[in-house]
Amino acid sequence: MTASEKPYVPIADRPLLGVPEAAALCGLSEKAVYTAIKRGELLVCYVHSSTAHIRQRDLDDWISCLPERPQ
Repeated sequence: MTASEKPYVPIADRPLLGVPEAAALCGLSEKAVYTAIKRGELLVCYVHSSTAHIRQRDLDDWISCLPERPQ
């Protein structure tokens, strides 16, 4: 591997995710993820850029707070 190549890390193993990755991982649309961010339901962080990153643990917490389907 050269210095310019990044090693491949599966999405599920990454501590920080972009919005498209978070949406793919939880099976929702990017619009749903952006809506949750806008409402303050899902936390994002910015690491040396203006690109939103979502911590895996914050995504897991948000998913666990989603309402269950009524019976």
